[in-house]
Amino acid sequence: SLSRPRKVTNLFCLTPPPVAMLSDGDLTETLLPKSGPRKRLKRTGIPLQKGPRRDSLKVANPDAEERARSAYIRKDYPAALKSFSAAIARNKSNEKLYANRSATNIALQSYERALKDAETCIRLAPGWWKGYYRKGVALENLLLYQEAALAFQDAERYDPENMTCAKALSRIESLLRERQAIDEETYEEVNDGRFTRLVKWMVNGGCRFSKLHLRYDSNRTRGVHTMCSIPDSSDCVLFVPRKFMMTNEVAQKSKIGRSIIESGYDMRSEHSWLAAYLLQEKHDPNSFWKPYIDVLPGDYSNMPILFDDFYKKLLKGSYALQSAQNTMESLRAEYDGICNVCPEFRKYLFMEYIWGRLAVSTRVFGVTIDGKKTSALVPFADMSNHSANSQTDWQFDSKRDGFTMVANRPIKRGDQIYVNYGRKCNGRYFVNYGFTVDGNQNDNDAVFVADLPVEDQHYALKMKMVNRAYLNREFQVPATYSCDVSVLSENMKPHNMFTYFRILHAQDKELLVFSSKEFKENMKEMEPISTRNEIEVLKHLRRIAQERLSEFPDPIEVDHKLLKENKFMDSNHRNCVMMRCGEKETYRWYIALADKAIPLLQMTWNLKFKRLAANFWGVSSRFAHYITHVVVPLVKASKK
Repeated sequence: SLSRPRKVTNLFCLTPPPVAMLSDGDLTETLLPKSGPRKRLKRTGIPLQKGPRRDSLKVANPDAEERARSAYIRKDYPAALKSFSAAIARNKSNEKLYANRSATNIALQSYERALKDAETCIRLAPGWWKGYYRKGVALENLLLYQEAALAFQDAERYDPENMTCAKALSRIESLLRERQAIDEETYEEVNDGRFTRLVKWMVNGGCRFSKLHLRYDSNRTRGVHTMCSIPDSSDCVLFVPRKFMMTNEVAQKSKIGRSIIESGYDMRSEHSWLAAYLLQEKHDPNSFWKPYIDVLPGDYSNMPILFDDFYKKLLKGSYALQSAQNTMESLRAEYDGICNVCPEFRKYLFMEYIWGRLAVSTRVFGVTIDGKKTSALVPFADMSNHSANSQTDWQFDSKRDGFTMVANRPIKRGDQIYVNYGRKCNGRYFVNYGFTVDGNQNDNDAVFVADLPVEDQHYALKMKMVNRAYLNREFQVPATYSCDVSVLSENMKPHNMFTYFRILHAQDKELLVFSSKEFKENMKEMEPISTRNEIEVLKHLRRIAQERLSEFPDPIEVDHKLLKENKFMDSNHRNCVMMRCGEKETYRWYIALADKAIPLLQMTWNLKFKRLAANFWGVSSRFAHYITHVVVPLVKASKK
């Protein structure tokens, strides 16, 4: 149980300032420096000086500098960087060149290099405002806001009338005030210090997420929220360097990883490498990853593979039960397989391995590092919840050599930060992640199993066409015939299911359409072949849907009532009802499709049919798509 929340100072966050603060005219002119009158400011430790050094006004390499300025103005930043570097190579004491190269590095999002150039500029001209301003911009983009504020303060002291400095300082001070305000409102629900240790470990290691914090809701579920407003899109709200990313490659190079490789065992899933590595590090009290592993959930009772009999009863009739059982059996087989050939692995219990696999499967990111696709666990980033309308985009940024999460639109203070787990049906969200999504009706799905009866007169030929291994093929499809399912796997595409059923019901000359095609492991889409064939396909799908609906103890109206009342014992209870309701909706859609389409397919190409078909043109609905793309072409072709 959770103890009384205590107030904590929040350290969570990350976001670079808008690079738009650097304009085409932001470069420093070497020949004609633009500097107005300066007030002499007394500040301990900082030499007083009006503007840049006078001896830096001479041009060391005018051609290189002019090329650099021209390239910067036309936004060819790589060329500008090259030319500024060439100019610096000829005159390493010109602070203006360093200031300009710092601006170029900021435009290229090379913030560490920009900071280094800014600091060199300050060393060469300690009293010039622009060096401090450049430093502030670089620090702000590196999410070091306190340090950025100090740099902007220094810039303003040396040029109090400069509006650029004033605006930058005002912006950063406003951000810091927002952070302080939300710090005063933030409470950590777990008072054992685990999350504080995690943040300290990450920040000390170069991770940046200073605009974010963890918050618990009334259901004791946590989410990542903003500590302050993020007014600009393209702001980086989280940065995790490569060394804090637990990847497959890291796992394979570990002691347990090498042991498994040397054993010759062929892992069934790449997630298993990370799971094995998690177990090794979990048992090591001195592990580098201990602060991260300590905050991972220890309880995955929301996952269907660990459901007790009560929840299994709620799922009677749902394919989620069989899917969960298949997953558990697969994990058992893999665990036993590793133990049989790798003695080093036998010290880990089977349920520990289940914990590791669930920890990985529910939070892993697919990224590309050094041109290679891999899986990665990314601390803090993997605490974000799912939304199809997420406000962030994530990737491995090769320039920064780390994982970045960037805002794709302005975000209000206090909003939860979401990531998109990818387009999936509710069944996959439920079985693989332990949750369901409201308003996901278009992506509900259900299972249809196609079987070829032995008594079919073309049994042998059809067996050859569909491949013997897929004689009884299972399709897990959404309620649609639309082509907008490119993200789905082959057995989840309705077109592929219809193709398979069209082969099953093809007769005589209809088989010639398929005989010239190769149908191997993944069925390819095939257009409808005749009204007779399509009617049989729809009847078959309707029959399967009716049979599957009869396996559910309660009708769909019961589920609708429960969801409307929204009085559930816990989230598992609600997810079970959401899951089975989505399946029932899908089966009902295929029944309705057959009921409406079969009468139309039985009509002839006449004025009455044309009038009926005209009602569906330009209509955006799943049923209209099937009518216009399947029924109309078939009926029109049948008149010939």
